[in-house]
Amino acid sequence: MTPPHIRPLVLLDFDDVICLNRPYGGYEVRARNPPTDLWERLFHPPAIAVLQAVHEKFRPQWVLTTSWIRFLDRQTAATLLRHGGLPFVAQNMHEKHWDAEQLRGEDSATACLRWLSMYHEGEPHIIIDDETSGTGLATSTWRRSGNVVLCKEGVGLHAGHPLASSEC
Repeated sequence: MTPPHIRPLVLLDFDDVICLNRPYGGYEVRARNPPTDLWERLFHPPAIAVLQAVHEKFRPQWVLTTSWIRFLDRQTAATLLRHGGLPFVAQNMHEKHWDAEQLRGEDSATACLRWLSMYHEGEPHIIIDDETSGTGLATSTWRRSGNVVLCKEGVGLHAGHPLASSEC
């Protein structure tokens, strides 16, 4: 268990990590008339279970690194997370810097590096992304040090990832 005064960080992407875009994704979240079963089917149940276990064990602060933050403010993101089965993420987003905005044409590694260089205070941290948008993370020093979990496109985060048994 992490000491209470040191809260680890989890930098979390959505697409192909917690949202497989089957059957729903960001387009349906933004729709005027979203499907009635959107909240039950938006996020991948195995990913929710892994993140719940990580939260219970480490009580981390969460930083969203998803491209969805282009259309979400903090309150809307928190609402989406609560409705989608991730209330613990919504309640524990980093107090001041909840998002690592990914600029157009920029990869996740650059957005994460910028966030960490500006706000990281030495906390243990992990970056959870997918192999497609997280291309810059695949060869990063973070990956070599065990601070990156990359999910396969269409598979997402699940109990087979090292994160499920991580020491953060």
